[in-house]
Amino acid sequence: MTRLTLAQPRDITALFRDSLRVYGRHAGVFILLSAAVVVPVHLVVEGIGLERLSGPYDSTPTIAEAAVPTVVGFLVVMPIITAICIHALRSIAAGGRPGAGEAFVSGFEAFTPLFFAVLIAAVGIAAGLLLFILPGVYLAVRWFFVPQAVVIDGARAVDALRESGNVVSGFWWRTFGLVVMINLAAALPALLITAPFTGIAANTDDAIWSLVGTICAESVTAPFVALFSTLLYYDLRARRAPAAY
Repeated sequence: MTRLTLAQPRDITALFRDSLRVYGRHAGVFILLSAAVVVPVHLVVEGIGLERLSGPYDSTPTIAEAAVPTVVGFLVVMPIITAICIHALRSIAAGGRPGAGEAFVSGFEAFTPLFFAVLIAAVGIAAGLLLFILPGVYLAVRWFFVPQAVVIDGARAVDALRESGNVVSGFWWRTFGLVVMINLAAALPALLITAPFTGIAANTDDAIWSLVGTICAESVTAPFVALFSTLLYYDLRARRAPAAY
């Protein structure tokens, strides 16, 4: 594999190519690390909290039931997986391998500053969505890189939001388009993975199968989204101030 350079501009093709190359070469490690975060969180939140380990399958959950996993994913799951993937990327860029143990520990060590920074961003985004929707969308893109700002640049709390905003400034539409694109790219395999489990859940009226499908899909797709997002962060930093980092 060609040496991976992090701090450089990448066009859309290069972003997808390098993300797929890194993910494909170390897929087992990334999926294992992702599952180590996804499985316990979903078992506690959905399995126990929403009673999907033993409850019947519900194809039309309430808004609250649907929102809880989304909120937990935004505040807990994706930030930790992103932190883990950042440390793995650094190891790969240095010519090594993404050591599972070291990346896992480093990711969890960053959880406290990550959680508070992402929580502040979530409150602001939610307020924007409740007011006029568009301000919330604008802030969601502007603060998309809060996890990267915390882990890569050591920013904390509001400073992480400011750093993310600085990186996106001047490239909002580009960031918006690529964020939509990567989430759509991850949605297709996620649907393919969850579909058979959802079918089993519906046929057996057993919610646990739907939960298994969700866990499998997120364990597979979350690392790829995190890798792509991190390479995009490095891309934007390089475009804004090539000599500043």
